[in-house]
Amino acid sequence: MNSIENNLDFYYIITGATSGIGKTLVYELDNIGEKLILMARSSEKLKELESNFKTEHVYITVDLSNIQNLIDVLQTINYKIKGFVHCAGLESVLPLRQVSYLKFDNIMKIHVYSFVEILKYIEKNKSIGENYLTSIIAISSIASQTGGVGQSMYSASKAGLEALVRVLSKELSNKKIRLNSIQPGIVNTEMTERWRRKIGISNVNDLNKLQLNGIAESSDIVSLILFLLSDNSKQISGTEIKIDGGGPINKYF
Repeated sequence: MNSIENNLDFYYIITGATSGIGKTLVYELDNIGEKLILMARSSEKLKELESNFKTEHVYITVDLSNIQNLIDVLQTINYKIKGFVHCAGLESVLPLRQVSYLKFDNIMKIHVYSFVEILKYIEKNKSIGENYLTSIIAISSIASQTGGVGQSMYSASKAGLEALVRVLSKELSNKKIRLNSIQPGIVNTEMTERWRRKIGISNVNDLNKLQLNGIAESSDIVSLILFLLSDNSKQISGTEIKIDGGGPINKYF
């Protein structure tokens, strides 16, 4: 595991904290004693998560598609932020004829607009001259580069997320804020299971045939996240890093 400098004054924000990559990351960060601000839609799942930890984390029930509510919530938070990992995501498999402004806007709110608002909060509350590094990681997708049938909204939103990372890594560097994005391929998560059923793949084992090295586990992605959160990666900013099992070999990407 990569070493993350522990400081009790600092917190890490994790969206999508109750499932998939986000949940795995939360356990890893808790295990090394970090303080966390955990955001998710389900208060029940957050309570379940809380029951497993001794550390006093901050638990926030918020629907990231409600941007005004998110802004209001952020105004109640007063912590120094050492890192932010945007794990929240919404799968979408729809043909063009079913694409609508409302559906597109909803996925953009979750993947892009909420990311911007949390970044604005972090930037506003960190002064130029504060010496600690802040690491921001956006969980994107290989679909931003390749895309597959029915993934127009999903792919476009993830591509937009990556564009933000590239631009804002330059804009926020004067405050020692680094931004990077990760492009996972197929990962064994609840969201992937929903996607599998939507595209008609009969069982999980068949997913392994869709990437050269098979599907990844959440822990594979989290290992990279921990490195990017640590100061060991202080020279890495404004990049997209693939973890795609050697590359897709099918029409779904």
